[in-house]
Amino acid sequence: MVLQKPPKWNDMNLNDKLRWYAKKDNDIKNIYADKYKIKFILKQMSLPGLHYAKTITHVKPIQSSSDLKFIVPYEMELEPRENQITAKNINDIIENVNSPEKFWAVLKEKYNIYPNNAINSPPSSYIYKLNLGWNTMIFINNNRIAKIVSGTKEFEPISDNIEKWKNYVVKHYVKKIPIKFFIEEFIGYDLKVYEIFCIYGKPRLCSVYYETSGAMFESNYTIKSSDESEDGKLNLELLKGHFLFEGSVELKHTINNDIVNQICDYAKKFASYFEFVRVDFYVHKKKIYFSECTFKPGNLKNIKWRYIGQVLSNCWTSKALA
Repeated sequence: MVLQKPPKWNDMNLNDKLRWYAKKDNDIKNIYADKYKIKFILKQMSLPGLHYAKTITHVKPIQSSSDLKFIVPYEMELEPRENQITAKNINDIIENVNSPEKFWAVLKEKYNIYPNNAINSPPSSYIYKLNLGWNTMIFINNNRIAKIVSGTKEFEPISDNIEKWKNYVVKHYVKKIPIKFFIEEFIGYDLKVYEIFCIYGKPRLCSVYYETSGAMFESNYTIKSSDESEDGKLNLELLKGHFLFEGSVELKHTINNDIVNQICDYAKKFASYFEFVRVDFYVHKKKIYFSECTFKPGNLKNIKWRYIGQVLSNCWTSKALA
């Protein structure tokens, strides 16, 4: 559904349009923006060939003195409600058992969760995440803390700072959605991010980037959809020299058109519900992973839209819809 626009909508810049749109229909947008709930939506969509980082319940403990050797997210919302397990459930069980063996027996009976063993070995590399929050993660690589970060704040990567990180996140959390921390499988470092900006259900911009300790590499492409191109295929045109982040350097290689075409097909499934959405993906070992959806993308204080903002804004007008 197209929302009634304010006066002079066509003359507004992209930043102002994003701020206006982000405030509309917040309930449905919040569901799609929640990294935790989106996994449930992906399951329902059953898009062939699309992967996502799996939620983890069992991990190798950083503190080797732990007897129970497991961690459980606050809520397992991907399961039917009667099978969900919460922090309170865990505490109640611990209070009523006197050995790890009895603890696991209860988990097996009630929640079909099994202890770690040689067959079901828990991962030693994973990520703590927040359901909503930009760059709010703890990276555990080979059972060592590699990075603790919340937005622009970074903590020394030691176990004592996990609790400090969590307290800091909770203190600065301003969303209306209940806060949830969860654990996700680790896919890899320095992954290329494919951001597909969709307007009126059509992919309009593909931004591909990755960041190293020394530089940000980025390339941006306008997308001409299949019904607009002469050959009936999706066409990409590089916006040479145009970047979203200050000081970026153009990628040193071209992108795979077949992969981007497939990514855009996935993005359309989400874009069909909204006037504007950015859908993000990773590509790792030739597999496409879903990352997130956002309706007010890119930390507006850091992104410099410039010409790219004009391109997107020109696609988001009453004339463009007609």
